Amino acid sequence: MRIAAPHIVLVAAVLAGCAESRVAGTLLYMTPYRFEEFDCTELRKRATAAAALVKNQEELMDRAGASAAGPFVNAMVYGPDHSRAVWELRLYQDEIARKNCDAPPSLVE
Repeated sequence: MRIAAPHIVLVAAVLAGCAESRVAGTLLYMTPYRFEEFDCTELRKRATAAAALVKNQEELMDRAGASAAGPFVNAMVYGPDHSRAVWELRLYQDEIARKNCDAPPSLVE
């Protein structure tokens, strides 16, 4: 049993490191070409809604964190929803940047 314990800890550490990787999040939360049909206005509207959802999740996590069971509740109940909301916001922000939505309008016609 003592020999297996370090291996279990190592596997847990490796998997925990992958939990917030950009590639893993993209693969888990994004459907290919999901945002292609959205114009810049729609992307900004959805990014604003996603930011509000992230803020709401963080407020819930802060409230739960005040109790004795707060860390457990945050990890088990609010953690997955918060992680998904953060990734969705990142995906919208990345697509806004990719489509160059924040650039000033071109003067050349």
